[in-house]
Amino acid sequence: MNKLQLWKQRVFYGMTDMAGNLIWQMVGLYLLFYYTTVLGISAAFVGTLFLLVRFVDAFDGMFFGFLIDHTHSKYGKARPYFLWFGIPLGILAFLLFFNPSFGGNKTIQMIWISVIYTVFSLIYSGSNTPITAILPSLTDDADERANLASARMVLTNTGTAVIGAITLPMVSFFGGKNQQTGFAIWGAIVGLVIAACFFLAFLNLRERDIKAEEGSEIQGHLSVMDSFKGAFKNRPWVVLTLSFICIQTFWVVRMASGVFYINYVYKSPAIVGLFLGMTIFAVPGNLIAPILSKKFKNRDVMDMSLIIFIIGEVLMPIGQKSQNLPLLFIGNGIAMIAMGSVFTIAFVMIADTVEYARTHLHIEEPGFLSSVPVVGAKIGMGIGGALSGWILTWGGFQSTAKTQAAKAQLAININFVWLPILLAAVIIAILVFYNLNEKKEMAEAEAKKHNADVAHA
Repeated sequence: MNKLQLWKQRVFYGMTDMAGNLIWQMVGLYLLFYYTTVLGISAAFVGTLFLLVRFVDAFDGMFFGFLIDHTHSKYGKARPYFLWFGIPLGILAFLLFFNPSFGGNKTIQMIWISVIYTVFSLIYSGSNTPITAILPSLTDDADERANLASARMVLTNTGTAVIGAITLPMVSFFGGKNQQTGFAIWGAIVGLVIAACFFLAFLNLRERDIKAEEGSEIQGHLSVMDSFKGAFKNRPWVVLTLSFICIQTFWVVRMASGVFYINYVYKSPAIVGLFLGMTIFAVPGNLIAPILSKKFKNRDVMDMSLIIFIIGEVLMPIGQKSQNLPLLFIGNGIAMIAMGSVFTIAFVMIADTVEYARTHLHIEEPGFLSSVPVVGAKIGMGIGGALSGWILTWGGFQSTAKTQAAKAQLAININFVWLPILLAAVIIAILVFYNLNEKKEMAEAEAKKHNADVAHA
């Protein structure tokens, strides 16, 4: 593959995750705010809704992964799902922020919210699972997989930074003083962009036929039970799954509480867009991760990134009492760079566990194993969303109050700073049990291939 083709593949691959994360970012940053502050729904109801929906669809990523592994089409296994689910996801991006008043009947409005949010969550899985599942099928080169993961996260974080920075200005532009109208129009625009990105990715990406390349000893088309058995024999995959759930939990809590932290703790609503737009700082982390991956084990890169994230988080409350805005931005910038590296290396590690299944367990189930991000995101979104709402309720948060009581401010601090720090430390502890050394695996695979070539000669 020449350089032009490589970059084309990286760009269109990155567009898939950018599309999905445009709405994921809007949901993470603004849906709790939109439901509670704009629509006037109680934080306790919203938090409970987020958790209950996770019980409905927490493991639907595995279901979609299983379907991908058993899909046969001229377009490949994972690629068709970009078309089948990407366009509906764009429609649901609009419907999430389109909420009729139903004549002022709050009960019917809450039913509408519950149904749309549930359907969105299911469709999101169908569009997001193939993004990770297709990665091992795009290239067999470990360094190029890291480059693809990096390109994915660069485009994702660029898109989400833009969403974080301009959503509220766009809502104001389109809706004026009517935030509900502004959110609906902006949701429709974002939905069109999402559908277009997935459609273009479907047209331009191609999958390798791995089974034809690697031989018949690889087991494919496993039953549901055999898929679970194969996955749980894959120790690195199990450890990474637990880690991913923790990552997504603290990330959802942090995203959902960012607007509250700036509005009510730092009391600087004018900088909300600028602060949330700092997701763009994740891009240097996305670019650094492949470089570090060449020098260190991927687990070590993850550990280093999480430690740097903790350092960034600690800096923000230090400047809180004096309302030190430079320290706020420095701390958030460090945390964003670190998380850029965390997410990039996490997707590389998932591809490593898929390769481990092929080489050590002789199992071909990229869809099922690659459902880790969706499963982690869903469980994390449920736990994180529920915790955000419940902690705010515990703190006595009042959506109509311009100034929050000290306990409410403490609750916001827990959501945005201290809970993410705690869970980042938990992940570092979990990764002690991650025993996959991808550098050693790659060297052994190359030696095996060389010996085979010599034998054939």
